[in-house]
Formats: sequence, structure tokens, C-alpha cells
Amino acid sequence: MSIDRIYEEAAGWLVRQQDDAMDWQGFTLWLEADPRHRAAYDDLALLDADLDTFAQRFEVNRTVPAPVAANDAEPVRWKRWAGVGGGALAAGLALALVLQPATSDIRAQDYRSAPGKSAQVALADGGHVVLAPDSHLRVRGGDITIEGTGYFDVPHRPGRTLTVNAGDFQVTDIGTRFSVANEVEGVSVEVEEGALSVSSQRLGSPIALHAGHGLHADRSSATVQLVSVEPQRIATWRNGKLQFDEVPLALVARDISRYSGRKVTVDRAIAGQPFSGVIAIDQGEAPEQTLAQILSLDIQRVDGASRLRPRR
Repeated sequence: MSIDRIYEEAAGWLVRQQDDAMDWQGFTLWLEADPRHRAAYDDLALLDADLDTFAQRFEVNRTVPAPVAANDAEPVRWKRWAGVGGGALAAGLALALVLQPATSDIRAQDYRSAPGKSAQVALADGGHVVLAPDSHLRVRGGDITIEGTGYFDVPHRPGRTLTVNAGDFQVTDIGTRFSVANEVEGVSVEVEEGALSVSSQRLGSPIALHAGHGLHADRSSATVQLVSVEPQRIATWRNGKLQFDEVPLALVARDISRYSGRKVTVDRAIAGQPFSGVIAIDQGEAPEQTLAQILSLDIQRVDGASRLRPRR
């Protein structure tokens, strides 16, 4: 495929992100199909941001055009387009002008995922987020707030930082892959690749986390714990598997309900029983049946939900 065609497709994807019916799965497949796709999309996203600054200057200076000497050098940021055909360049310019009004105001965008369904979110600077089921992401420029869980894949770009707000914790990233969970029981940050910084009023000073490390903050006990994690076990829910380590059954049932879309509850008598293991949520057998078999529990159908209880 020609480079012109790739840039035209990238422009189309960037425009369609403003539509509620955006095909996020198709966009992800397109990004992964060819390394040139990601590079083209990043180019247009950067141009989009550059034009915002240009538009503000234009508003101030448009009545007094600045003289341009015949030997003035071409602006550096246009030179990267030297090998791109005029059709693609025009498409990218038109796209950025449509998306960026002549104002410095940046509107926040909200993304929500339904129970049982994850969502793909493409950030304007080329980053990518997989939003776990029943989660909420609010994006305003480089400032992001998450309620629920998300997996972030953010390419390194000099001079650019991303801040993810999770409760009273702030995760600052300059290019890495990591998971952030802001749940009822607490906040968790785990790094798969690269490094990031975590800050909070609950910490004496920011903490640097590198690949294979994480931070777990418990709300009930107000404790913060640094942990070691296996990178391949981070955000396994993306691959249809839920992994638990000494987690009370009440929370296991909650996660099965959330990630599989199947309502599961537990009897009060076993709600606090700890469970360690892996539950598949993308296979033929219902996940609650797998859990019941492992722990020798009975399943009772109550109001359309599956209730786990001690075996009689």
C-alpha cells in the first residue's frame, strides 16, 4: 500500500473517533496490521496538536501578516512531510483544521464500557487504552481520570507526559505499558514495560516503578504496598482470564459478573473465603461453574443470577 493511502486511512480513523459509533476494534486491527499505520496516525495526531497552537497565534496576528523573506527556511515540522504526496498532506491538514477550533479550550471526552465488554480507546497522541468491562475513562488532553480498570500502552515521545488520576493517586508516564485499577477496595498500578512515577498525598514522595513492579493501596486499611509482579500476568483479563491470589469469594464473584457479563453472587457463609487460581471467562463453560467445581460448591439460580453456596 502506498504511503499516500496509509495517511488517508489514518486521517479517516482520526475523524471517526469523534463519532459514538467508532469501530475501536477495527481501528486496533488497523494499527497492528502495519508499523507504518501507527507512524502515520502519530504524525496526524501531532499535527492536530500543532495546529491548535498555530490557530491561537493566527487569531492574534491574522490582520498583520508577517513578512517572509525569500530565503527564509521552511519550518522544521513540515519537512517530515517531504516524502508524502499532496493528497495525503491536504487530507491531514483539513482533518486537523476541522478538529481544532481557534481556541485553547480542550474538551473532555468520556468513554464507558458495559459489563462483560471491554472497550478500545485511542488517545490523541498515539497512546492506546484497553478499558476493562464496567469502567469509565475521562480524557482531557494529557490528563486522564479512570474509574475501574484500564491497560495503557503509551509510546515514548520526548517532552510529552501523561497523567492518570486514580482516586487520590496520580500516575505519570513518559512511555510505557502498565495497568491501573481504581476499584472500591483500592488502587493498583502494575508496570509491564518501561517505567513510571506514582505520587499521592499518602506517599512521602513520588515512587518510581519499573517493569515487573507494582503498587497496591488498600482503602480499608489505608496501607500502601510495593510488590513484584510477573509482566505476563498483568491485565490477563484482556486474554479472557481472571487471576486471583487469596481474594475473598465475594470479590471473585463480583469480578466474574463484571468481566463475563453473567451475574454471580455468593452465600454470606462463604463470602470471606479466600480463593487463589485462574478462571477463564471466554470459554464454553460458565465461569461460575468452574469456580463451583474447584471449591466443591453448589450453584443456585436466584432471580436470574447464579448464587454460589456451600454444598449440602
